[in-house]
Amino acid sequence: MNAQAHLKDHRHNLSGQKRSIVRHLLGRWPSILGLLALFFNVTNGADSHGTAMIIIVASMCYLAASAIGSQRSGWIVVAAASVAVVLARLTGLDPTATLLVMGMGFAALGFLRGNDIDRRELTAQVLAFLGFSVVALTAMMASPVVALYLAALAAVGHAAWDVVYFIRNKVVPRSLAEACFVLDLGLGVALLLIAWFGPL
Repeated sequence: MNAQAHLKDHRHNLSGQKRSIVRHLLGRWPSILGLLALFFNVTNGADSHGTAMIIIVASMCYLAASAIGSQRSGWIVVAAASVAVVLARLTGLDPTATLLVMGMGFAALGFLRGNDIDRRELTAQVLAFLGFSVVALTAMMASPVVALYLAALAAVGHAAWDVVYFIRNKVVPRSLAEACFVLDLGLGVALLLIAWFGPL
């Protein structure tokens, strides 16, 4: 009887551990989403141009959420930006120019709202959007090796931005900051590995 009871307890503990692992994984769904996005983007080799575009999208989404004044809008803006890029390509527009215009539009909207939003936070996001966009655009126009380093710099820099806003729990949802961090850091590391050792 004691052996049977011990075996039953052991199975119960294993079952509890499995449930705990599943709960933990479900709690980390943003990281899993970020890893899936990273895998999708590096399947055919990390690309400095694609990474630069992703960083413009990411910084524009932070800016848009700040201008709207709602953290929950972060994921909606990600979806809207993705649709805008696809539509731009289908209609022959420049996706990068489309994102830059969207960013400036959200900046104007935010400042027009006056005291309804945190103007200091909006200013920080506008400056970040401009800074990341300049580095990303320079990467798009630079020589291949320089482009790798610039795009990696933008990606790692935005990963640090994600960490700051995950800790602060402001502007965008923590889930978005977490997913974005995994994607940004992964892309930055992948580009640096390519710059140092050649195609993966």
